Amino acid sequence: MTHEQVIVLHTFRYGESGHIVQVLSREHGLLSCMVKGRRRSPLPPVLMQPLSLVDVVMDVRPNRQFQFLRESAPLALYDGIAGNPAKNAMALFLCEILCRALRESPADVRLFDFVADSVAVLNRVERGVANFHLVFLIKMTYFLGFFPNLSDFHAGVLFDMENSSFVDVQTNVHTLDVAQTEVFAQLMRMDYANMYLFALSGAQRSDILDKILTYYRLHLPDFGEVKSFEVLRQLFA
Repeated sequence: MTHEQVIVLHTFRYGESGHIVQVLSREHGLLSCMVKGRRRSPLPPVLMQPLSLVDVVMDVRPNRQFQFLRESAPLALYDGIAGNPAKNAMALFLCEILCRALRESPADVRLFDFVADSVAVLNRVERGVANFHLVFLIKMTYFLGFFPNLSDFHAGVLFDMENSSFVDVQTNVHTLDVAQTEVFAQLMRMDYANMYLFALSGAQRSDILDKILTYYRLHLPDFGEVKSFEVLRQLFA
């Protein structure tokens, strides 16, 4: 048995009284856990909310499809997310991103702490929420190994997403134009503390989100299409 922290990402029913819960574990990375029982579930419904931070006891064994969760206790209940439709939609989007981006990644304590800290910010932030997911996606590329090198950026340059570099001329079909590159560079300077200062139009935000997801697909071959993308794009258009 192991005792550790997890972030709940996705939950779906399994049989009459069971659930499969996908979690990001601080010590073991992305895991799928079996939760059995209805009345005396080791993970009650309140702790199954997207991005809940939970302290758990579970039986983790390598190469097993499902791990078995035995006990749980809340570390943080994020009412600011659950009670806000826009933040809740963003939480579902980020959960899907994490499930897709991390399925082949080893455990990374720094990444876990980044996600946990980011969720706490989303829960309490009031200004700049529409830019939160953009900051999150760009910052997470640092932990995934393809954060762009901003030192090569200058006026009029283009961003080659395929090679993750700034170039003076278009090198492939995944090279952003000057305007898109400037927005991309803005995002790399943005953080949760100053994101409310960056006034992006709905069209700009939608376009750059599309480009960021393409950037992820270029560097994570199994990333695939994000189903919740359209909902989020319409919400913050």
